[in-house]
Amino acid sequence: MGEPMRKWEKILILEPSDVLQRRLAAGLEQLGQTPVCFQRAAALLRYLQSGAGPAVVVADCFVPDMDLFTFLKRYRELVQACPETRLILTCTETYPPSDLRPQILSNGADYYMIKPYTAQMLLENIRHLYATPVPPQMPGVHPAVVGFLRELGLPMEHVSFWYIASAMQLELTGGAPVPLKTLYIELGQLYGVSPQGVESGLRRMGKLLTRMGVFEKTPSPKQLVAALTSAFVRERSESRDDAYALTT
Repeated sequence: MGEPMRKWEKILILEPSDVLQRRLAAGLEQLGQTPVCFQRAAALLRYLQSGAGPAVVVADCFVPDMDLFTFLKRYRELVQACPETRLILTCTETYPPSDLRPQILSNGADYYMIKPYTAQMLLENIRHLYATPVPPQMPGVHPAVVGFLRELGLPMEHVSFWYIASAMQLELTGGAPVPLKTLYIELGQLYGVSPQGVESGLRRMGKLLTRMGVFEKTPSPKQLVAALTSAFVRERSESRDDAYALTT
């Protein structure tokens, strides 16, 4: 059984589609949450400006009344006094393009979700965002590995990003695949979670990458780590950049 679902004080929903908004709000209410819904970015920003306090903001990337980066800029300015506030952006598989997603995440968003998704999926991602803070750089993970994953559009603010990064680092350093059981145990000890938590995080990232179009079929954790490690090595080889060491 999973841990009891926490009730967040405020979940603010910015969704221009009235149908999708009602569907998500109903799902959240069934799970014991109290969403506050908006169809325009300006209305949501006014609500934040009124001193509403910490909140989880779930905003669609495409709203009719404001450019996305304008929205992100104004959002950052308004939540400076509320560091506990989190922003999840929702998008389609094609918009915004994958090459813009790292820029979006570095401009105020904490995470993004690919549509369609359920209220349960949203709450699971919110829970992970409020889990033990992830440091900006895990010891032992080479910056080149981090950069490679960021270029794919993965959000480094999510702890599962670091599960993948550390798993790749272990394989690159050892020069051979690490048995899954050993991998789960080692990463669990490193991040202070259960081996099952590591497996769940890797599967979640595999599903996200599939929905982003990186994989045609959702990979298993073993396939995920192997494919990304191979792609990383191939990319570095093609760039002929040998002026770094993966061992630390």
